[in-house]
Amino acid sequence: MKAKLIAATMVAFSAFAVAQARAETVYVVPEDADRYVTEQPYDDTVVYDEDFNEGDALPDTVVIRKVPDHDDLGYVVTNKRRIIVEPRTRKVIKVYN
Repeated sequence: MKAKLIAATMVAFSAFAVAQARAETVYVVPEDADRYVTEQPYDDTVVYDEDFNEGDALPDTVVIRKVPDHDDLGYVVTNKRRIIVEPRTRKVIKVYN
C-alpha cells in the first residue's frame, strides 16, 4: 500500500513538472525582427500608468503592430520603450530599454 501511494505521488508530481515546463515557453527573437523593432521611432509612443515586463499580458487597449515577415511577433512602443509581444496571447516577449 505504501509503495503504491509513493508511486502515485511520483506520477502526479511528474505530470505537474511536465505541465509547468510546457507553460514556460522560451522565445528566440530572430535578428531581423529584433533589428526592425529597435529601429522604430519613439515619436508616437503611448503612455500607460504601468510599465510592462517580460511575461506580462498587455491590456486589450494596447494596439499591437505587426513585425514584417513574422506573423507570430508584434511590437508596441509605450512609455518610450519598445516591446516585442506574441500577438495571439498579448504576452510580452522582450522589453528594450
